[in-house]
Amino acid sequence: MSGREHLSEDVVLDAIYGIAEQDAEEHLRSCPDCAGRVSEWKQTRALASGTGELSNELTGEFLAAQRREIYQRLSEKPPRVRLWAPVLAAACALTVGVFVYHPGKEPKPVANAEVNDSQLFADVFSMEQSFEPAAAASVRVLFEEQQQ
Repeated sequence: MSGREHLSEDVVLDAIYGIAEQDAEEHLRSCPDCAGRVSEWKQTRALASGTGELSNELTGEFLAAQRREIYQRLSEKPPRVRLWAPVLAAACALTVGVFVYHPGKEPKPVANAEVNDSQLFADVFSMEQSFEPAAAASVRVLFEEQQQ
């Protein structure tokens, strides 16, 4: 890389995160314009993140306090509402299931009147001798009523 060329934005971004190649690092030491761009971008990044540069001591204290708070929340008992919620939901589901479920009705036994053979043969013979279908009997009754 010659001294006249400046670093591209991608290379400057790599330099901000410390992953730039060796040529870019050498260029930053020799070019005040590119070094100024890198420092300007670092400041913008620090302002945007809102944290700025924290020391290891502050970071350690912050993380330790956060860890203590998490352990404290885990050791607390959940409110009683949370304990009864699954039981209440299961009871509601069971109640709805009982009211919604309708098993099929069992057929009622049909009372069979005792029919002797002579009556059975008489009924069959009368159906055989009739020229009128059973469905037409109700229509015949209507015509008979109108003629009277």
